[in-house]
Amino acid sequence: MVSYNYAHKYYLDAALAMPWTAKLAEGHRSAVSPSFTLGWNIAKENFMQGGIFDNLTISASYSSLKTDLDIENYYMYLGTYQSGGWFDWNGLTGFSLVQSRRGGNDDLAFIKRNEISASIHAELLERSLSVDASFFRSVMDGGIITATNQLPNYFKVYYPESSFLPYLNYNKDQRSGFDLAVKYKKNFGDFGFEGGVNMTYYTTKATQRDDDGYADAYQYRQDKALDALWGYECLGFYQQSDFGEDGKLLASLPQPALGGTIKPGDLKYKDQNGDGIVDGKDQVDLGKGGWYGAPMTLGVNLTFKYKNFTLFMLGVGGFGGHAFKSNSYWWISGENKYSAAVRDRWTPETAATATYPRLTTQSGANNNTNSDFWIYSTSRFDLAKVQLTYDFPKTIIGNGIVKALSVYLSGNSLLTLAKERKILEMNVGDAPQSRFYNIGAKVTF
Repeated sequence: MVSYNYAHKYYLDAALAMPWTAKLAEGHRSAVSPSFTLGWNIAKENFMQGGIFDNLTISASYSSLKTDLDIENYYMYLGTYQSGGWFDWNGLTGFSLVQSRRGGNDDLAFIKRNEISASIHAELLERSLSVDASFFRSVMDGGIITATNQLPNYFKVYYPESSFLPYLNYNKDQRSGFDLAVKYKKNFGDFGFEGGVNMTYYTTKATQRDDDGYADAYQYRQDKALDALWGYECLGFYQQSDFGEDGKLLASLPQPALGGTIKPGDLKYKDQNGDGIVDGKDQVDLGKGGWYGAPMTLGVNLTFKYKNFTLFMLGVGGFGGHAFKSNSYWWISGENKYSAAVRDRWTPETAATATYPRLTTQSGANNNTNSDFWIYSTSRFDLAKVQLTYDFPKTIIGNGIVKALSVYLSGNSLLTLAKERKILEMNVGDAPQSRFYNIGAKVTF
C-alpha cells in the first residue's frame, strides 16, 4: 500500500492485494486486486482563501477486488461422473451406466467486485456545519451459474440422465446509490445543540442473467431489482356471474391452475400471456422487497444541552420496501384458527364490500399465494431512543472519592410511524415486540 500527501492539499492512496484460492483450477488460483483513491482539498487553494469553507475536499476511488466467497464449493471446475441408470440388451440382460453429471471448466475464475465512488466533504461556518455526500456503484461480475442456455441443448439428455453442462462465470449484479450526511453543532451560552441527518438511497439491478428459460420478457430477471417480489396481479374476487349454472367457471375466462376448487369469493388473477391459463408463467415483478436494505434509509439524531441537562433523541427510518402478508395470520385454510383479518371475508351478501377472500376448509391454494392482493409497504420511521441525562456539578459532589456522577432516564423503540404500523409491530408465532425503559446512574471514582 502506498499513500502520498502533498501539502495536505493533494492525496493519493494505492493498494494491491493478491488473493489465492484452492477452489479454482491450477493456473487460475491467484489474481490481482488493485484499488486507487485520489483526493483534492480545494479549500487549500489560494483562490478559496477567505471564503466560507474551512475544508472542502473531493475524492474519487476505484477498486477491482477478486473474491472466492461466492464460489460455494471446491472442485466446481471439474467434470463429474457417477454410476447410475440401466441399459437393457434385447430384454435378456442389462448393464449399469456411467453417467456424466457435469461438464468441466478449467477457466472458472474469481468473482470480480468492481467499484467506483466519488465524494465531497465540506466544513463551513467555523466548522460548526459539515456536509458529506458520495455516489457509489458496485458491480459483482462473474456470478456462477450452470450453463443451461449458453450451450447447445444436446449437452444434456434426460435418459439416461446425463449432463455435460459446466459451471460458468456469467451473472452480473449492480448496486448503486448515494449517501448524504449533514451535521451541525453550536453553543449559545448555557444552551448547546448538536444535530445530524444521514440518508442513503440504494438500488440494485441484475444487469446480466441467463433468462432464456422464460418464455415471456416480462418474467426476465435481467434489469430487475435483486430483491424483486414476484407474484400475480390480482383483479379482485370471482363473483357469482363468473360461474355457470353447473357451478363451473365460465370457459371464456382464464382457468386458474394454482390448486384447489375455484368458487365465488376466490381471488382472480390476470392472465399475463393470454394463453387462457393462470399459472407460474403469469407472475410479474410487484416491487422491491428491501432484503438488502430499504431503497432509502434515514437517520436523525438531536442533542440538546442546557447547563447540566442533556437530552438525546435518535430516529431511524426505512422507505420503499414491500412484503407479503403470508404467515398463518393472513393465509388461513383447512382447520386453522381464524384471525381478526377474516371478519371482512367474502360472502354473497358482502360481495361489494369484502376485503378478504371466502373462507374454506380446503387448502385455499389459489388464494394463499404471492400476489399484489397481499402486498404491503414496510416503510416506517421509528423513534429508536430518547435519553435524558443530568450531570451533577462539582459543587454538589465535592472533591471526595467520587470524581463524576450522572443519572439518566432512557427509552428504546418508543414510537413507530407507518401506514402499516399494526402489521409491522405484529409478530406471529414468535415473542412479541417490546419497548424498553431504563433508569440508571454512572459514577466515576
